[in-house]
Amino acid sequence: MAVLFFVNGASVASWLPRLPEIQSRLDVTTGGLGLTLVGAGLGGTLMSVVSGHATDRVGSRRLAVATSVVLCALLPLVGLAAVPVALFAVLVALGSLDGLTDVAMNRQAIMVQHRLQVGDGRRHVVTRMHGLWSLGAVVGGLVASRAAAAEISLRAQLLVTAPVLVAATLLAGRWLLPDPPHPDHQQQAGTGRRRRPVSVRGLARLAVVGIAVALAEMAPNDWSSLMWADHYELAAGRAAFGYVAFACGMVAGRFAGDWIVARAGGEATRRVGAAVAAASFALAALAPAPWLSGVGLFATGLGVAQLFPLMFVAASAATSGNSIGMAAFSSGARFGFLAGPPLVGGLADLTSVATAVLVVGGIAALAVAATPLHPPPKLE
Repeated sequence: MAVLFFVNGASVASWLPRLPEIQSRLDVTTGGLGLTLVGAGLGGTLMSVVSGHATDRVGSRRLAVATSVVLCALLPLVGLAAVPVALFAVLVALGSLDGLTDVAMNRQAIMVQHRLQVGDGRRHVVTRMHGLWSLGAVVGGLVASRAAAAEISLRAQLLVTAPVLVAATLLAGRWLLPDPPHPDHQQQAGTGRRRRPVSVRGLARLAVVGIAVALAEMAPNDWSSLMWADHYELAAGRAAFGYVAFACGMVAGRFAGDWIVARAGGEATRRVGAAVAAASFALAALAPAPWLSGVGLFATGLGVAQLFPLMFVAASAATSGNSIGMAAFSSGARFGFLAGPPLVGGLADLTSVATAVLVVGGIAALAVAATPLHPPPKLE
């Protein structure tokens, strides 16, 4: 399970830090690049709508492995796409596969946590699993950064990276947990009652928070390397370290997250983290030197680190463990990833990349901090 999260993070980071190179190859404006990146959000949004049903129907173990393998195998196409429409199509495919993988692997993580909590109610592991996603993103980002600095083409880099990630996924699949035979009728643990569906209002709230969480994470994750290249006029190899700084903050926050949640509670951790991220966006975007901006990006990563894992846990609890709540949250998040690139790119064309990241990411983080989710969305 840990390897699956690591691979998913590394697959995204294997090309995102090289956006300056991609923009140059495609010969598009920042706004045009943002519209091209919509492909990943579009594919993810479409598939996340059915991801809960697919996970319960096919089984999280089989679905997570199959979609992860195909996603990694298609990565070299990002380096081969020579025109915006071709890259858009590739990103639609990658986003679709990622949307299915996302819910399936988080279902596995929650199953692992439930199994551990049967013997020890203090055990929390979901945030650490997302920490391994961020660790994969750091490793993938470092590989991409060093490849860019060594003037190795993105195509060559991905042709080497993809087979390694496919092999790791296939190996990890052997140790994933089997799914319950009939998830739609599985009784709630210890209650003797069947699962009840969440209300439409509860699902809508999960989706809206998903949009805000996605925008808060997307802005620095996708645009930090371009922000550094634009604001500090850095070469591609150095600008990519803006992404690495943010990803390192995510790693630190997620590996500490389970310890923090066990002591402060999930709701307090989520809202305080979002508030820290909102404040850190200002330092990341307005700092006069790259190293100080790196501190801000690291702190932003710390703040947003636990938003996704905590929301997946809350969404699963709202529907007594089946996947519909996670799918609702994931659908909202995917819509945020869909709307985010053109929003940031268009605003960047009017102002600057740094201003766009500050406005979009900062407002989204404030919205997450201001939205209460305790008690969880009410069941019917």
